[in-house]
Amino acid sequence: MLVEQNVVIKDPRKVDLRFASCYPNLYKAAMSSLGFHIIYDFLNSREDIYCERVVYPYFESLESNSTLSDFNIVGFSLQYEQDYFNALKMLNKAGIEIRKENRTSDDPFIIAGGPSASSNPLPMSKFIDLFIIGEAEAVLDEVIDTYLELDNPKKEIDAFLDIKGVYIPDNPAKMAIVENMDDAWHPVRQVVPKTDDKRFIPAFGDAFLLGVSRGCTRGCRFCMAGCIYRPRRETSLNKLFKIAEKGRKATGLNKIALIGADVSGYSKIEELCEGLLEREFRITSPSMRIEAITENLLDIMHRSGLKTITIAPESTWNLRNVLNKPIKDEEISNVMQMAFKRNMNVKLYFLVGLPAEAMKDIHEMVEYIKNLNKMTKRKNAVRISINPFIPKPHTPFQWESFNMADLETKYNYLNENLKNISLKVEDLKGAFIQHILSVGDADMGNMIEKTYKKKLKFKDWEKINIKWDLEDEIPWKNIDVGISNDFLKQEYKKAFKGDITPWCETFGCYRCGACPE
Repeated sequence: MLVEQNVVIKDPRKVDLRFASCYPNLYKAAMSSLGFHIIYDFLNSREDIYCERVVYPYFESLESNSTLSDFNIVGFSLQYEQDYFNALKMLNKAGIEIRKENRTSDDPFIIAGGPSASSNPLPMSKFIDLFIIGEAEAVLDEVIDTYLELDNPKKEIDAFLDIKGVYIPDNPAKMAIVENMDDAWHPVRQVVPKTDDKRFIPAFGDAFLLGVSRGCTRGCRFCMAGCIYRPRRETSLNKLFKIAEKGRKATGLNKIALIGADVSGYSKIEELCEGLLEREFRITSPSMRIEAITENLLDIMHRSGLKTITIAPESTWNLRNVLNKPIKDEEISNVMQMAFKRNMNVKLYFLVGLPAEAMKDIHEMVEYIKNLNKMTKRKNAVRISINPFIPKPHTPFQWESFNMADLETKYNYLNENLKNISLKVEDLKGAFIQHILSVGDADMGNMIEKTYKKKLKFKDWEKINIKWDLEDEIPWKNIDVGISNDFLKQEYKKAFKGDITPWCETFGCYRCGACPE
């Protein structure tokens, strides 16, 4: 049985608008998402709104057991492309028409946001009335105020076009972000599940989620989050300490999960961790930058209770240059030795199927992984995760393809030659579909609908081959995330020369377009 702390209870009859915040993935994933907590707390801070949570596979709210059809606005947080199918299932179970043109004025207004929706909303555009492009708290107030002013929001949809961060198909939209992280919404009364059932325990366990920073300027050419959420913004040190203390009082949690696209790149990361440790918090983080890890930082994290560090070499040295991630092998080895010295485990992420990658690179990767695994005699102290490279919109590699046959050959070689190593590989079929949904156009909506209705199988998806050329008009052309296509083209060409574009925070501005100046 699921019991939760800090659930918001309001009388639905005494508010002007009921909002269903939907997470089309399992509860464990939903409650690990700081964005999901932000929306819930942000909207419920308004007396005229009651925001309730609906989590897949259900279509009733956790707060009042109300179905999606009972709400004025249904908002989906689209974190992953594979969740598109789940979103349609949730609507269908609630008796809501899937296609927006088939809905009546009595049906809820359907909106969506999150990284997938912000980067390329086209594949879901047949089902969603309005998309939020960017960060929710920068847009939602104005969207809801406009909604409340209209008699029929579906028919008067153009009234939303003047709002920065709103995308309505066939119209241009510019991403909206919170410019100052101290002004961002930092939920203190986070909902905490009280259960021993592993199905309901968030990824970070009993941890309070602390938003350290947003955006990243490292410039990894495969990373969508590092491109679309520029510029990098940090929450001030004092603000973070205050939030952590308030969070402990509101939740009773003594463990802090540091959240951000580049947590270990936070300019005062050692001071932050030391300060949290002094305040008797335990600390965890989803991943850490190899080049940012020092003996002192790792010592602080270890003393606070961290048992495993997660780092991402991505590939071998030559391909790291292609990726604009020039981390040397010695740096990776040094970090691992630091961890093993403290009896910590190490999880390493690698990518396969990268641009310019040949079979000889895979052979080299296998030997490299074997050598890393030999650095400690402790069983399962090194865990390897292999993931296929997926081209993403608004990145320098958005013009690349996904070669299924080539990946299958490389996967077979890896599995055959890494048998005695703790190895996890991502499913290629799911990754291929993610690729199609990442860089596809509005016609992909037909595929999503047919697949959700079980009228299509993977062999039908395999027939699709998407690869955009540099001069093509790409589907997401109307989505302005700041970074310019000209800059992305320059980076794409530099990648195949192995040329590095150093971090802009250290080496100066490259005129990528993200910063107003």
